[in-house]
Amino acid sequence: MIYSALIKSFLTAKAIWIKIAVAVILAISILAYVYGAGKASERAEWLGKEAKFISQQNAIKEAAKKRIEENQAKYDQILMGVINEHNKNIEERDSRIADLNSRGMRISAKNCTSGNRLPTKAKDSGQSDSSIAGGEIRLSSETARGLAEVAIDANEVVGKYNALVKICSPLVEVVE
Repeated sequence: MIYSALIKSFLTAKAIWIKIAVAVILAISILAYVYGAGKASERAEWLGKEAKFISQQNAIKEAAKKRIEENQAKYDQILMGVINEHNKNIEERDSRIADLNSRGMRISAKNCTSGNRLPTKAKDSGQSDSSIAGGEIRLSSETARGLAEVAIDANEVVGKYNALVKICSPLVEVVE
């Protein structure tokens, strides 16, 4: 609309300086329009590329998130298996210790020949410790509890040692 008015003014103008001014204004307007259209076209092209790039990045993120969730599920399953196995081992150990405590821990009488006498009871009869020749001697409940605690602690140390070996063995192989 503005262009048609400028063209009409150019054609009807009598003075040359008016024609030149209208031509300059018309040329500037056309250049501004072309520049604006080119800028809008370029911006649209870059927005399209940006949208494509963002969609690719989102697809990569979704794939990575899916892999992480799958690996997390596998990890959780493995971890629960390890925890269950650990709990099972603890229950078995505690059951063995409880069984030993209920039956009473005994040692061979021939191993008790030193001068250090334990407060014990003979398995065979009511004889005193010194008169037991080949029988077994039942340990006191206090001594049995102490040995059970030592067994529990030793079992935990072995478990920690094995875990440490698993962690450190790749490091040792790298150093060698």
